[in-house]
Amino acid sequence: MSFKLKTILLFLGISLIPYILTMLILGTSYYKEQHESIIREMDMQIHLTVERVDQSLESLHKDMAFMAKSDSMNDIYTRDLDHRIANTLLAKKMDMNLVGDFFVFDSNAIVIASSNFSFIGKKITLKPFFKVPIYSNLTQQKIGELAVNYPIENFKHFFYNTPDRQYFIRYKDGRNELRLANFPDSLEVVTTLKSNPNLSIVLEEEKGFAFKLLYKYERWFLILLIAGGIFISIAAYFVATLLVRPIIKLSSVAKKVTKTQDYTQQVEIHRDDEIGQLSYAFNSMIDGMNHALGEITALNQEIEDTQREVVFTMGSIGESRSKETGNHVKRVAEYSKLLALYYGLDENEAEMLRQASPMHDIGKVAIPDAVLNKPGRFDEHERRIMDTHAALGYEMLKHSARPLLLMAATVANEHHEKWDGSGYPRGLSGENINIHGRITALADVFDALGSDRIYKKAWDDEKIFTLFREERGRHFDPTLVDIFFDHLEEFLIIRDRLKDHEG
Repeated sequence: MSFKLKTILLFLGISLIPYILTMLILGTSYYKEQHESIIREMDMQIHLTVERVDQSLESLHKDMAFMAKSDSMNDIYTRDLDHRIANTLLAKKMDMNLVGDFFVFDSNAIVIASSNFSFIGKKITLKPFFKVPIYSNLTQQKIGELAVNYPIENFKHFFYNTPDRQYFIRYKDGRNELRLANFPDSLEVVTTLKSNPNLSIVLEEEKGFAFKLLYKYERWFLILLIAGGIFISIAAYFVATLLVRPIIKLSSVAKKVTKTQDYTQQVEIHRDDEIGQLSYAFNSMIDGMNHALGEITALNQEIEDTQREVVFTMGSIGESRSKETGNHVKRVAEYSKLLALYYGLDENEAEMLRQASPMHDIGKVAIPDAVLNKPGRFDEHERRIMDTHAALGYEMLKHSARPLLLMAATVANEHHEKWDGSGYPRGLSGENINIHGRITALADVFDALGSDRIYKKAWDDEKIFTLFREERGRHFDPTLVDIFFDHLEEFLIIRDRLKDHEG
């Protein structure tokens, strides 16, 4: 995961999550408050309605108590007075717009007066809503009861129903009256009548109607929540980008320096904060590395130059002990490089061979002078001693970790091997002989045959060329012999340029 993405996620974590939690807490709190407000409003309305109903019923009960105490009630057994009382009850019914009737009945439950004249003389069968006893003003004995039949329809004019909101009556046993419809999902508030505890008035609202403002708020809340989240996310991206851009710039320059090894590059970040200090430290570090690299490069170059000089000097020492000139190793070096290039080795490898080939006879420093500088031919014992110089040179050089000296060790060990396997010290043949050894072998023989030695005079060119043709595929790699003759003029130019001068 990139540093930029981590920064964005961190910014979102410390801003978006608290924002969402805060919005949800505020939204839940507001929703709860509004829900309670709706319930309170409904509860207030039901209490007002119940209060009006109770007042109306209380007024009805008082009117009935007033009528029960009137003087006319003392003569309820007189027919004429019965009709007069009945007319009074009828007038009261009309005045109240009552659905139902008043009636007076005696101790035998016989109706003796009523606002509905058809009830008179009949035994009462209705269950009165209110009953008020009638006492004689003379004897103070109960002489009957004034009652009212008060059907549920009388409550309708107290209710204000709509398609989404309705009042209705609920009995104590749970039965409902005057309920218009059952809302699928609704809110209810209920209050019991003081004047009749068996009845309760219920206010019911369909939730979709009751919470329509809340639902609208919820939509806007979600819109604001999403919009706020998007805004914070965009802000997080740009803030993170602003914060991370210098880091990315530093990283880009660091990668470029690593890839190109160009320590002159600088990062341009001009700030006074920690990022600016980091860029300044980075630039200072790059400057220091560039300076150190320059010193290291110069030191390496000096080491390489010294190494080449030491290698060449050591090669010259080996040759000088056998009374050969330093130009021999120079010519062998140039011949070797030329052969390597035409053979197909790359420039670096060919140049390294040019530097390593002068070491081919370094083992001669361990050969006794009596053998090394003997003017005549070697006997068998002397030949075996002389032939050890190849292995001795290898042993001297093989322990180095330097590629140049390791190549020189191979050249020293294999430059007397022959293509047909008759060489020494190991009798290698063909391509089992390292190409560096094969090249140096040809270069060494060509120069040795054409130079005076204490045990012989220099050969003329035709004799050398004849030998090379005869030894093609025997002593020498056939391909290298072909290259030698194909580019003979270049080899002769090198020989003339580096020929030995008489002192």
